[in-house]
Amino acid sequence: MILTKNIIVILKQNISDKGEVIISKTLPTIEDEIFQVYLSAPQFLDKIEVLSTDNGKKYFDILRSYLLEFSLGGFYPYNKNLLHRARFYYVKSFYDKYDDLEQKSNSFCEWGDSVIRDFKKEFLKRNSDDKGDLYSQSAIEWINNNNAVKTGGGLEWKKT
Repeated sequence: MILTKNIIVILKQNISDKGEVIISKTLPTIEDEIFQVYLSAPQFLDKIEVLSTDNGKKYFDILRSYLLEFSLGGFYPYNKNLLHRARFYYVKSFYDKYDDLEQKSNSFCEWGDSVIRDFKKEFLKRNSDDKGDLYSQSAIEWINNNNAVKTGGGLEWKKT
């Protein structure tokens, strides 16, 4: 899907000291232990904003940037009894420094919606016991095999 939709993968770890963004065409491997990636397209690269903490750590301004954020979920921090939900979203509008609502462009929103829609079709399905949310097949199997129960306001599944 990443290659067919011309998606660019961006990691917070790949922001240079000067705030420049290093892009990739592939997702990191599981061995890289990176649990959050950002997606964009070449036409939106100039709409990515990098901020810095007081001690110099760089991060993306997800409100203003033309990025989709994908937090992988899974078993972190390495607790095999607690399955964390993934998140895949983007921000369509935000309030600027004057408290005016700014909309991101229609082309970005249409692109973002299509990426998320295609991702859902290709990778997610409903669990027979929980019709409200979508899951990967491996998550459904783990939940069912471990008689897991939803906890944390629905953000986690705990092995019983």
